[in-house]
Amino acid sequence: MHLFSSKFVKRPAHVTELPGSVSTPQGFLAAGIAAGLKKSGKTDLGLLVCKEPCTSAALFTTNAAAAAPILVSRDESETGALQGVVVNSGSANACTGKQGLEDARKMAQRAASDAGIDVKHIAVASTGVIGQTLPMESVEPGIGHAADLLAEYGGGDFAEAIRTTDKIDKDGAVEVTLSGGAVHIGACAKGAGMIAPNMATMLVFVTTDAVVPASLLQNLLARAVESSFNSMTVDGDMSTNDCIYVLASGKSGVAVDQDTGDAQLFGDALSAVCKGLALKMVADGEGATKVVELKVTGAADGDEAAMVSRAVSNSTLVRTAFYGRDANWGRIMASAGAALAGEPELLADIHYEEVCLASGGAACDEKPDSVRLKEIMSQQEISVTLDLKRGQAASTMYFSDLTHDYVTLNAEYTT
Repeated sequence: MHLFSSKFVKRPAHVTELPGSVSTPQGFLAAGIAAGLKKSGKTDLGLLVCKEPCTSAALFTTNAAAAAPILVSRDESETGALQGVVVNSGSANACTGKQGLEDARKMAQRAASDAGIDVKHIAVASTGVIGQTLPMESVEPGIGHAADLLAEYGGGDFAEAIRTTDKIDKDGAVEVTLSGGAVHIGACAKGAGMIAPNMATMLVFVTTDAVVPASLLQNLLARAVESSFNSMTVDGDMSTNDCIYVLASGKSGVAVDQDTGDAQLFGDALSAVCKGLALKMVADGEGATKVVELKVTGAADGDEAAMVSRAVSNSTLVRTAFYGRDANWGRIMASAGAALAGEPELLADIHYEEVCLASGGAACDEKPDSVRLKEIMSQQEISVTLDLKRGQAASTMYFSDLTHDYVTLNAEYTT
């Protein structure tokens, strides 16, 4: 719940937030159980299925060291007609060679058999430590146990089962009003560290009971991801296991029709849900205390805007300054200038919220209000505008601050 808690995401007028998760839309069953993959004994295996044919869409990490479940799902599943996903946390099944591929296939086969679905319509996802093979003696019977527990109210358990270092719940549901009636979207995600543009260490699962052609669903997903999961960073490290799946059961009977404008309405709702989840990931960035919205404007073109926004957002100097509540705009200017190395002099403007800190590449003539600036730097969400004064293109990124806790958690991740 509370997908729209951040000031950086707005709930569209035709969208109503509901209690629920991925099993809220009609047709979906879910379960989450403890299979023994986590030392803590917490839930670590989830199963989400629709017993009837679906349309679907998917996007995967572009990391060259992509994990076994990514390779199996991407290359062997029918990603336009998925009816379910089986997921484990506690082990990434990445960099595990032929054994990892065999284990990912076994997960899909067992889930398909127990759920009564063709194996080509099952996707696999994993998250956790890289380089460790799965304890299949626990995973396979665990999948059977999860299949026995599949229920319409199982979405919350499924959402819990996919988390690792997450501290914030990342699931919810909405009702979307279209011309032909109401449809529902349910979603859940995990992600807190190893977060970078081009997706992140994240697993995202979205369900809907709308009738949506697979090709349209893929286009709408790509649009939604661009303004959400591809516009955020916690530490700049691309994961081996990133994936997002959207499954449409069609059980509402309400079609998403481009001719009526419903595709735009549904796409706006999907984008808002994805952005809400993405901002929760940034807020949950390991050890994070702040979320910063960086709006780069005045770029020569879109590629330049994206390059600068990513360079600034991933700067350790910039991010530690926000953690220390230090309005050190010079770090932003320097990072942007480094990204534009070799270009003419950078005469940029920088604003923290409404306060001008730099104009024309130098400190503003008027000294900023120190009281207001202190208030801004104490906020949990801060908006920063960097105007490059080089053109008309723009790009927005969301990033978290870098804290002592991030270093501690990741220094001790496998120990």
